[in-house]
Amino acid sequence: MSSRVFLLALLISAVAACSAGPREETTALASTSATETARVYDFSWSRDPLWDDGRAEVALYDARRPQYGKVESYQAVFIVVKEDFGRQHYVKADPPFEGKDTFPVLKLNAVHSYWTDNYPYHFMASVFVRRDDPTALVKLTLGSQEWCGNTFKEVTTWGATPQLISHSYFDGQGDASRPLDLRPGDLLEDQLPLVLRSLRFEPGLEFKRRLLPSLISNSLRRTPEFVQATIGVVGEEMVETGAGRLAAWKVRIAWEKIEQTWWFEKAASHTLLKMESSDGRSWVLREHTRKAYWGEPTYQPKM
Repeated sequence: MSSRVFLLALLISAVAACSAGPREETTALASTSATETARVYDFSWSRDPLWDDGRAEVALYDARRPQYGKVESYQAVFIVVKEDFGRQHYVKADPPFEGKDTFPVLKLNAVHSYWTDNYPYHFMASVFVRRDDPTALVKLTLGSQEWCGNTFKEVTTWGATPQLISHSYFDGQGDASRPLDLRPGDLLEDQLPLVLRSLRFEPGLEFKRRLLPSLISNSLRRTPEFVQATIGVVGEEMVETGAGRLAAWKVRIAWEKIEQTWWFEKAASHTLLKMESSDGRSWVLREHTRKAYWGEPTYQPKM
């Protein structure tokens, strides 16, 4: 084959690859090396047939969150459910699925609503991760509503570069879209309720990851930056919850001035039981259930 023909073949191959469109490997960032992933993570909980039962895990937590110099008490709801995600719009695909390009994700809806002295705050973060690898983020959306205005943030991972899109009522913020330096293996703090369930729970396990601190707020005053976080499995511990005294795995995370302790139920599928953060945030499981919450009542959280 002449050099000219060889170069033409390479060009045709490159064009074909670009025309094929984004696939799962490029639309949801891959994890780190297979060896490191196997050392740190066990994805059996997310791949369990339990998530194919057409229902969701709905958990009610007694929660605390600092706001305006005070720590507010309220009840938070975390919902975890499996969905078939469509690559055309990167949203949940509706049946029938024939002819649609879909892949399975786990969705976490984290709902926080509480009163301050003057008016209430409402946050809902939706985190979408690959079902076969919850460390691989697909999308995050966040809505914030309070009496001064609405704020929306979105992290997308498809296309040439991950993006952070925001719409804020604050002067100097407005509508913006900026590249997000999200690399394979990186984590978002808002993703941790799913990712940490995937840990290989072995006492003494420790590793470092780049972490993007929580996006749950009503503004975007500074461009979010990744920090270096240390994650470690401390060991086993009994935890008092509203659902009883349960055996748990204890996990610690630290970055900059923040220290957090997380407890996950030892029994599959490692439900989040409790979280305490040095900045005043905390969640303690009150009760949980598996239901099709879109068709039957579950909880009415107190604000």
